[in-house]
Amino acid sequence: MNIYSNHRIIRPVLVLILLIFSLFGFGQKKQTDTFNIHDASFFLPQPLPGGHYSSSISVLYVITPQDWTLDNITAPMFSYQGKYTLPKGFNIQAGLASMIISNQVKLGPFWNYKADDNYIGFGWQVAFNYGILNSFGFATSLTGWEQQPSITLGHAFNKTALAIKGELYWTNALYFIEGKRSIPYTTSFINGYSFTASFEQRLFNNRALVFAMKWYYLRYHIIAWPAFPVNQKRYWFPEFQIGINL
Repeated sequence: MNIYSNHRIIRPVLVLILLIFSLFGFGQKKQTDTFNIHDASFFLPQPLPGGHYSSSISVLYVITPQDWTLDNITAPMFSYQGKYTLPKGFNIQAGLASMIISNQVKLGPFWNYKADDNYIGFGWQVAFNYGILNSFGFATSLTGWEQQPSITLGHAFNKTALAIKGELYWTNALYFIEGKRSIPYTTSFINGYSFTASFEQRLFNNRALVFAMKWYYLRYHIIAWPAFPVNQKRYWFPEFQIGINL
């Protein structure tokens, strides 16, 4: 990797770190004794009474492998996630991640269990991928379906929460459209998996700041779908997240 590529990776990471420290400092000054991380957390897999809706909005930075593109892609994606609780530890979660040319919508059920301040959750979401690119010599679009089973472990501290999540990515079908020609990939395959560590702490009032780091091991990612590889090789690459629970 050359010096220019290193700068492309380091620059967004440094910006995220500076933003995190400034937000943490603000949150600490405003902290009060009435704050409860259980009420403010979105990512803890906690069983909650039915009929409650919560959400989280985040900015994602995915640093893709050099083998996929000539330059590392570090453009941000914006993510919105929502959760509606059901009785007996169940909930329904949905999410939207977008950077205009690359989009993903997902929906599915989760079941959660609590033991003291420790939590475990099992989920299964169906994801719809959509991409469109009509510039830089491309006239291409993508649609695709995949399934994402997951397991999450969490722990609540006094004013903060930590969650570790493992996800599997099972691609069912992909359809590339170039002009009027459609190229289907209808043989399902395991795209790969990821591990995410999410940390939540009070920001202001009853709002929590979220910082997460995610490590992928995948054949492809929706953010770089125009460079979809034809080989079977998977790559390790990171994603950085910062957001607020609403």
